[in-house]
Amino acid sequence: MKQWQQWSSTTIPSLIEPYLVYRQQSGNLHDTVDYNLPQLVRLCIFVPFLCSLSFMSGLQSVDLTLLQMGFFPCALLGPTLTVSLQVLSLVQQLFMCMPPNVLAWCESLEAYLGGMGYKVDTKGGLHHRFGNAYHWYCILKISLDEYIQQHLQCAATPPSNFHAASSSSSHSPPGVPSSKMWPSEYLRQHCPLCFGSYNWQNDNPSHINAIVCIDACFTQKCRSGLQDDPVNPTATVFLSREDIDSMEHEKSGHASKRHHRDEDDGFEQGMRIPTSVLKGCNESFTAADERCQKASTQFFSDTGVMALLCCHDHVIHLANMTSAGEKQHYALALIKSLFSHLPDDFHIGLLYDIGCQLEQSCRKWGFLKPFLPQISFAISVFHAFGHQWPCQLIYHPWKREGFGLTDGEGCEHFWSAIKALIPTLHVSGFHQCLFAIDFQVHHLDMKSLTGLGQWILQHWNHCQVKKASANKGLRKCGVDTLTLQAEWVSQVAVQTKAAPHRLITDKSYEVRLDELEKELLHGVSDMTSLNIQLAECHKKIRGFKQALQKQKEALGVNGLADLAKLQEALIFKLEHSYRQTVSEQRLQNHTETSLSTNYNNMCLQMAALIHQGKAPHGSIAPVLIPRDALFKLDVDDDIWQDSGLDGDLGGFPPAWLADEKVHSGIRSLLELRHCEEEERHLLHERRTLME
Repeated sequence: MKQWQQWSSTTIPSLIEPYLVYRQQSGNLHDTVDYNLPQLVRLCIFVPFLCSLSFMSGLQSVDLTLLQMGFFPCALLGPTLTVSLQVLSLVQQLFMCMPPNVLAWCESLEAYLGGMGYKVDTKGGLHHRFGNAYHWYCILKISLDEYIQQHLQCAATPPSNFHAASSSSSHSPPGVPSSKMWPSEYLRQHCPLCFGSYNWQNDNPSHINAIVCIDACFTQKCRSGLQDDPVNPTATVFLSREDIDSMEHEKSGHASKRHHRDEDDGFEQGMRIPTSVLKGCNESFTAADERCQKASTQFFSDTGVMALLCCHDHVIHLANMTSAGEKQHYALALIKSLFSHLPDDFHIGLLYDIGCQLEQSCRKWGFLKPFLPQISFAISVFHAFGHQWPCQLIYHPWKREGFGLTDGEGCEHFWSAIKALIPTLHVSGFHQCLFAIDFQVHHLDMKSLTGLGQWILQHWNHCQVKKASANKGLRKCGVDTLTLQAEWVSQVAVQTKAAPHRLITDKSYEVRLDELEKELLHGVSDMTSLNIQLAECHKKIRGFKQALQKQKEALGVNGLADLAKLQEALIFKLEHSYRQTVSEQRLQNHTETSLSTNYNNMCLQMAALIHQGKAPHGSIAPVLIPRDALFKLDVDDDIWQDSGLDGDLGGFPPAWLADEKVHSGIRSLLELRHCEEEERHLLHERRTLME
């Protein structure tokens, strides 16, 4: 532990400038640098990239001397192995593309040396010493990049009021929107395209200034019971445990205030889709069910990682998860941390698999209340098709204004990039897991930053292809854009209406009692309120049973006999219903095969009546269903359209429903507008890249 502290506090900071000098003199590790080393050093070099120290004394700084020779030691005091900087650089690049396995690499090296006649004269082999040298070399590389970034910041020349604005906002209390005029240096370093512009208010005409996405992954786990390891002296993208626990406490405090659920459909405050649609989306996704267990907390102390990335796939923040399910407070903590680095009026487009549920929670319980006006919620493209159709109309990023052609799948790309770490991190210590992921994030960021210009060019070309296709579709439909826009607004208004009022009976006290007992098993914070409700339900049930018993006693002998006959009749009725259900089950296959035929015959009859003029004015016949496509219907197929069923349509189907040209024209119009938004985003990013 003492050597670890010395490495962290003294050795690594002292080696940064000598290492930078060596890389410059060696042509970025291409050439060998000759030094006049003291005569007190005797080295026995047995292969070009490893050296064994036979004797060393009288030196004030062994690590500095070895670094000047192009080697890195495995320890500070009495190192028995040093490794060439070229080999360490090779291994680092290798472990960025494959699972990092120091033991396998060292065993392969020992076998290679054995074939050449060399023998490693140690009991434990190379992997402990080589692993230590490799670990601190990686920390030296990260520290060097941080050192360069600090000097670049000092040499940069931002606007004259930049430092004043930054200093005035550096002491903002937690949870209060920052008063910065520009995004923080932390965000500017992680993605200069999203957060690097000093003129972001003037350069970007869109109301969304940056787009981010959130997702969770339950494959990056860490087994429980492992020995605790020390903290590494490098910056991290992970949120602190205190920030996550604080948000969890805040969320649990709000969620304990349960309200009676209104059975009538309607709109909650600030929401654009009815509660029935939100309920359907909630039931469709396991991510919306916080009680769903996706990882075992018995075998894993850390069950997964939740990430927040920008639209260029750059990691902004990560949250280490310790719960069995995808708890909402992790996403809330990530968003809150992001806004602590942003100006007051910086608008974020947020893509999440269950963005509709997240917005509902924020508006219902007051989460992220200071930042809600600055957030536009949406759903990633891949998961959007699993949501209800009205939800897609509002939250699909290619239907919602401001998101351009963003698909929100950057987190999936990130999980694929770090999947090689899965087997190694399962058996690593907690801080080593964080360091390994941080190092991979650092590598991916450096790799991506060098290709940002090419990224903009590729997306620009893709945007132009889609824009040309959209313009072609608009010309083909022959409908002007004002009409298409009006029809689109009408379609959204009609298809996101709340369901009509339904007569719903009250739940029995037995069912309510069962719900309360389930809540008690899962645990709630407001035990007083729960106990009151339980006592009330028990009291009501006892009252019903006593009243029922009194009624039975008042029946007399003849009344009891009639009651017995009534119960027998009820049992017979249930048995008959069961037999009928079984019979219907047997006939189901025959029913399914004849269903499409009967439906199509009825459609043909209606079409004939319309042709003969015997149908109401403006009637349209339903579209026929092919027999093989009966069970392949999608959410927006014509069969689900309620044509002629709404009284406010006046008997005439709307053009967005009945006119195929308007239908295709709306799709082309939406695609064209999102292409234009993408162009504005890309032009803004190009100007930012040139600053």
